[in-house]
Amino acid sequence: MGVTMDEKVKNEVLATYAAYLEAFLAKDMPTLDSLMHYPLAYIGNGKSRMFDTFPFNPAEMMAAKQMHTTIDANYEVVFATDKKAHLILHSATRVKVDGTPIETVSGFYALTKTETGWKFFALSDITVPAGEMPV
Repeated sequence: MGVTMDEKVKNEVLATYAAYLEAFLAKDMPTLDSLMHYPLAYIGNGKSRMFDTFPFNPAEMMAAKQMHTTIDANYEVVFATDKKAHLILHSATRVKVDGTPIETVSGFYALTKTETGWKFFALSDITVPAGEMPV
């Protein structure tokens, strides 16, 4: 027996993720903050932590990695209700300005529906250097 999600809810969640990715790549901290529901749970480096602001600065991260953009983002809403949704970024490639791959990233996102729209309340990411395959 298959379960179908409400297409309207699914599309709202996808639009929220697209806005997140656009804001991240634009290094737009005010927009990123507007898409978060704080405190935000961030799962990374073997531990979970709660944040009252976005866990890192995309501009600093991108500069340190010489990252220009993200390409080939493959993501989907895997389950959603009218109050909560899970979205998986299966993979995406971060590249330099000349298109040289830097790393592959994957992520898990939990979102909640608020009075002002869908907001992220938990995220987790994994990155591996370009050319390496995850275990």
